[in-house]
This record gives sequence, structure tokens and C-alpha cells, in this order.
Amino acid sequence: MLALGAGLMLARVARASTEENWRALSLLKADEALRGFEADRATATPAGAREADFGRAVALLVRQPLTPEQVEEARKLFTALADSGTDDVAQGARYFLGRIAQHHLEQADPAEAARQYRRLLAEHGASIWAQTALTRLVLLELYPADPAGAPAASVAAAEKLLAEARRPVTQSELHLVLADAIFYYGLPPAEALPHLLAAEELRQLDPPTRADVLVQIAEVSVLVGNRVQARRFYETFLAEFPLDQRRFMVGQKLKGLGGGTPPGVGR
Repeated sequence: MLALGAGLMLARVARASTEENWRALSLLKADEALRGFEADRATATPAGAREADFGRAVALLVRQPLTPEQVEEARKLFTALADSGTDDVAQGARYFLGRIAQHHLEQADPAEAARQYRRLLAEHGASIWAQTALTRLVLLELYPADPAGAPAASVAAAEKLLAEARRPVTQSELHLVLADAIFYYGLPPAEALPHLLAAEELRQLDPPTRADVLVQIAEVSVLVGNRVQARRFYETFLAEFPLDQRRFMVGQKLKGLGGGTPPGVGR
């Protein structure tokens, strides 16, 4: 959720009232949060005032219906914060400038969004804000506004951004995003296999996603002729997900690969 994520990523709650404001936003009570942040700002230290302004800007993006006037007011607040410091608030503000350009304008501006994300990566590459922006930048590379571009070139450009991923969770997410794009564009499935294997090896996947990835690795391994690897990942899936509805299908595929079927499979 936009509001709760911003509050958690900011990770510098100065006062209990500020925490209450973020909680209100997480419940989509934007007007309540706006009043709270405005009240906080009136008595805050300079650092507290920056956080209050940040909260007000996020609340403006959460309040529905979202109007162009609200978006512009939030954009001005974020711009002032991003250009007046290097703290968490400034980094978060630059991230949201990218989000506004990507999602909240009447006509999206992907080039401006990419510019904000790239600046954040250049100046604060290891921060959680920059790492979150990285995933959005990769998506902009993979799915450009001009559909006439070559999908293979888009994937190649996005793959270069993997070097910017500093956290295992970000690396895992990017590998999955790249694999999905390869499947989406109908590129050779073998090109997705290294990304799926890398995501699995990083051990950052939630259980439902891990189940999907294990099956995908096995199926692509069959396509590329690596039956040993396919069998290993099918068996891993069966061992780790005893209640998954795909067990029968996987058991049948294991039979087709030869070498026997684990006990309890195929019933």
C-alpha cells in the first residue's frame, strides 16, 4: 500500500502523533492524516517539519478522488524536499517524483520518471528508496511507451540494471521481472532460465511465488533438454508443497521423465 509503504520506508518516526498519522494513511483516512501532519508541522523541529511535509504530500496522493490540483501540490512539496537535502525525506521525495511522473499525471511522462529514478540511484544507490526505484526503472525499460521497440533490446537494456541491485530481495525481484518479460514477449524460454535459477538461489521468494518458480524452472529445463535439472526441481516442488493442486500434474511429468515417481505422488 502506497501510504503504509512510505511510512515504513521512511523509518524515522519522531513522535507518537506522526506514527498515528501514518497509521491513518494506511487505513486510507487521508483527510485525517493531512490534518495531523499539518498540526505536527506547526510545532515541529526543522527535521520534523520536513517529515510532516513529506507526509502531507503522500496523503495528497492517497486522498480520493485524486485531482490534478492535488497531484501538483504534492509534486511541489516533493520537489522542495528533494532539492533541499540528502536525508531519507529527500530520497523518498525524489522517489515519489518518479512515481508521480509514471503514474499520477494526466499524461504519463516515463522519461521524467526514469530521470528521477536514475538520479536517486546515482546519488543514493544503496538506500531502500533507490532500490525500490530500481525495480520501477527496470519496468520502464522492459515495457517502453513506444511499443515499436524491439523486445530483445528492451530486455538487454533492463538486464544491465541488475548491476545496480544491492539487496538480495531486489536482485530476486529483478530476476523475476526479467523472466516474466521474456515469457511475455515470446522470446526463447531458455533466456528466462538463468533469471529463474538466480531468483530461486537467492531464497527471497514467498511460498506461493517459490512454488511457481520451481515449476517454471522444471518446465523450461525440459524444453532445453536438461532432464536431470527438471527432475530435481519437480521433486523439490513436491517435497516443499504437499498441498499444492499441481502435484498430480507434476507427478505425471516426473513419470514422463523416467526414473520413478516419489511415493504419494499421482494420487
